[in-house]
Amino acid sequence: MGFDRVLAELVGTVRRAGLDVSPVEAIDVQRAAIAIGFSRRDDLKAALRAVVVKDERARARFDRAFDAFFDARGAAQGSLFDRLRSQGFADGEVQALEELLSALGQAEGGGTSIGGVAAGGGELDRLLFLAGRDAGLERMQSPMQIGFYTSRVLAAMGAAEMQSELGVVRERLRDALGARGDALADAVSAELEGFRRVARDHVEATFQRRNESLYEQARRERLESRAFATLSPDEAEQIEREVRRLAEKLRGRQSLRRKRRRRGQFDLRRTLRRSHATGGLPFRPVFRRRRRDRPKLVILCDVSDSVRVAARFLLVFVFAVQEIFSATRTFVFVSDVGETTDVFKAHPVGRAIQIAYGGGVVNVAANSNYGRALGEFGDRFPAAVDRRTTVLVIGDARTNYHEPNERALSRLRTRAGRILWFNPEPRGAWGFGDSVMDVYAPHCHEVRTVHDLATLREAVDRLVRVAG
Repeated sequence: MGFDRVLAELVGTVRRAGLDVSPVEAIDVQRAAIAIGFSRRDDLKAALRAVVVKDERARARFDRAFDAFFDARGAAQGSLFDRLRSQGFADGEVQALEELLSALGQAEGGGTSIGGVAAGGGELDRLLFLAGRDAGLERMQSPMQIGFYTSRVLAAMGAAEMQSELGVVRERLRDALGARGDALADAVSAELEGFRRVARDHVEATFQRRNESLYEQARRERLESRAFATLSPDEAEQIEREVRRLAEKLRGRQSLRRKRRRRGQFDLRRTLRRSHATGGLPFRPVFRRRRRDRPKLVILCDVSDSVRVAARFLLVFVFAVQEIFSATRTFVFVSDVGETTDVFKAHPVGRAIQIAYGGGVVNVAANSNYGRALGEFGDRFPAAVDRRTTVLVIGDARTNYHEPNERALSRLRTRAGRILWFNPEPRGAWGFGDSVMDVYAPHCHEVRTVHDLATLREAVDRLVRVAG
């Protein structure tokens, strides 16, 4: 297959995945491919992604389409005849099939249904578009209808006629090529099954393109209630983006609060009194300024294996809240306690989390010992907590049957303004096995379950209100 033909097929595959590729962008794709070549696959993928991907949602669709195109098993790569040659059929055998389809098309006064989809590429895109218009894809309202409309598209493209023609093709190929004719007919049949997948992908991509907001809403609703411990790697990345978006929102809200706080509350009486000098016109409004102590926040985060998944997202949030509050100190613990305030200030969040999990601050291979960690924190960092401090503990309170040392938490409460505890386990698990959450809870001002995005959003909002 020629270089230009491969690029045309690739652009067609990307378009079928639901991405809009303009003629100008198709030219840029060609320029990038000429400069990089097909051998440097990762570099080519990155370059073409930069050309055709407009937002984060389109990135995953592009990556899947690109990978599927260069997969030798991809049903939509090249023409039917090119793929048959790549499967080991001789040029003479494939040519016999081409001539047979051409002869059948002439006998029917047009083209066969198999011949119509055999060319692939732009011609297949055109046929899919026309079939989709005939099938009424614009009336599709739910993803549950994708199967139904796929059947309509296949019918519009002559799927039933293809099966009928396949019987004739098999007989003619068997007469011309013997056993190889049967093998060639079997390969054509398998290709037609692959075409059904192409048609379904086209219908699904069309629905996604026209109902992007519906898909996004459904995705967000699924993520809202999905437990952190059950997330797939792709869902974990989406959750992390949501947490960062939440942090951005909180930063904006906190900035507005501080601006209002600096300005103070409007004082109507003093404003009217001052307006006597200007004939009753309140040119200069007066605000009452109230002195507020700078809020302080101390975060203690368990980074043991039992809460590693949930703590990952909470640490992303920790990274952000250090910018929200005027004074924030962060600590991680397993059995020992280590401060990470400077780590989060000096490194991007991903690198900071790697350091926290990799043993750069505390020994992460140790067994959890909350009693030891709480006592060590009180002994080593007494100046970190005072009456202006809100202390947030993030962890499951599972002590591996060590002494819980609730006295250390009680002493911490006497020095702190508030103590909040975010636990990734449901309340029904508290107090069972080695969990001592029921022992710690009376010494906290507030305890919350934080096991998914919805509960994290509520807990974070509460933290900002009580500490900020």
